[in-house]
Amino acid sequence: DIADIAQKTTMVCIMSIADRIREGRKITVEVDGKTFTGTRATFEQFAEYVQDRTTNAQVARNHITGWDGITEADLIESGSAKEAVNFSRELFAEAIADNIDWQVKIADAILADAMKRAQLKADNEKK
Repeated sequence: DIADIAQKTTMVCIMSIADRIREGRKITVEVDGKTFTGTRATFEQFAEYVQDRTTNAQVARNHITGWDGITEADLIESGSAKEAVNFSRELFAEAIADNIDWQVKIADAILADAMKRAQLKADNEKK
């Protein structure tokens, strides 16, 4: 009936908006020729990070959902530089724990993006 069609149409619109919000949260971070992809910190997450003193590694774990250009050699000393490694959250959690350079650069990029967005929001509210 018409009510069901209207409800389904509304659900599609809501999902499309939610998808657009998620799309707008995507972030890419380049570290020494490696590409890490994920989601930016929301204002809520940024506030929590500032208050809780969340570690750089945990910020990275919370936001990174993919990578490109990572080889075995990036992860283990005896690994092959020719063997690309597929991303998994479990593997990333292990790898980031020991890679200070990745921790700092990824967290810095995520937090800098959040600060920039917070400043833009504050500036827009002043207008």
